[in-house]
Amino acid sequence: MTNYGLTNHQIQKAKDKLLHNKEFMLSNGIQLDDKIVPFADFVANSYVNSDRYIAELQHRAWSVYEYAKEKDLKNIFITLTLPAHWHKKKTFKNKLISNKKFGGRTYITTINKIKFLNCHVTQNIPFIEPILDFSNTIDKYTPRNASKELSKMLKDFFNERSYRGIEKDERCYFRVTEPHKDGTPHLHMSLYVPADKVKSIVSSINRLFPAPLSKIETEVNSPVSYLMKYVLKTLDDLREDGDKITNLTLWYLYHGISRFYTSRTFVSLEVYRKLNGMYSLRDLTKDFHSEDLSVFINTDTNKITKIENEYGIIYTAKPVNWYDKLIDTDHTYLESEFDPMYKEQSPHCINISIDGEEYITYNFSVKKHNYENQKLLEQGKEAVPFQNILQKVTTQPYQMKNYQLNQYFENIDIATVNPAHYVIATNEMIDRGLIDGERLKLSDINEASEVF
Repeated sequence: MTNYGLTNHQIQKAKDKLLHNKEFMLSNGIQLDDKIVPFADFVANSYVNSDRYIAELQHRAWSVYEYAKEKDLKNIFITLTLPAHWHKKKTFKNKLISNKKFGGRTYITTINKIKFLNCHVTQNIPFIEPILDFSNTIDKYTPRNASKELSKMLKDFFNERSYRGIEKDERCYFRVTEPHKDGTPHLHMSLYVPADKVKSIVSSINRLFPAPLSKIETEVNSPVSYLMKYVLKTLDDLREDGDKITNLTLWYLYHGISRFYTSRTFVSLEVYRKLNGMYSLRDLTKDFHSEDLSVFINTDTNKITKIENEYGIIYTAKPVNWYDKLIDTDHTYLESEFDPMYKEQSPHCINISIDGEEYITYNFSVKKHNYENQKLLEQGKEAVPFQNILQKVTTQPYQMKNYQLNQYFENIDIATVNPAHYVIATNEMIDRGLIDGERLKLSDINEASEVF
């Protein structure tokens, strides 16, 4: 099995990280109404909800392609590879051999010092019996830094006049990053531009990145299928048993490298994901730009709080309670093959009354803080004090019973209340038939972005 440059230690670290992530997502969750939902239900990646993850990647790729087809744009398929000094190994007669031009992790040592050849880095290395500890040393030529270098190469191209001179709505792309067998990343990009710009784009690529740094194809018959074979190749472990994660996935996980990127042609993925497939990316973007769809952001948290279309509200952020374990309740228990990560902790949410006002300790980090303090104590270090953050308990209109909502609405001071909150309360009253009238539109309120 190809290890993509990973050492046995790195493979084990990646597996531990994977297990830790799964354990956390399956053993922790949020309370929505009377049901506890694990974080794993919300996450979609190569090892959790992988079908959703692949479906979204394919939808994004086909959306770009359909957009380009609608605009009659032409495809340029580009492969970018890093210079020789980024490659730890090279291919010789179908075998991987050491690359003498590699710039990283070749070193000479002196007493408690290390010199990386070609990196021009000298560092103090602590001696931990019986070996020197290299864990915190700097190495420029890692796969993660190599991925960043590829992004810099793309940025140089995007700054070219040949590219910048094209209108933003007349250019789009999607790209995938994958490793060579030695673990050095390279990228494939499917770029769409007007037909009369193809020649100048190809010229810029060849000038900036002469072969073998780049390879260009302009006659790809099915560009989405052509690129998706590279995307799916990076997900080959999904064709195996769910527990058989390959070194390819571990490479992405260990180095923290993303597989797939697209141009900012469409509305934010965060908006798309909130609506859970209600719109395609293209339709969602069209409605957003035509103002048939409004997205409201809490200016304090920069989080989406409400989305509405011409027919009304289609998404509202609900307040949730965070739990790692349920004790002595009638709610559904969060079932998991793992035990909770942070054991024997006091309940996270504690109701407190101060001068007649109701508050709640609402800081999820309290469990992690206690867990880390336990580690500090085990190491003979002093624990760090934690201060609870209190949050005033508020009830939003949609959470109120009819009588409570009616009483609340009658006592609203229109002169001082946030206009957006008044609109929300009014529409809730209309929706429940407590008052007559047509629903108000948040887009008509100047302060509607400051949603209560």
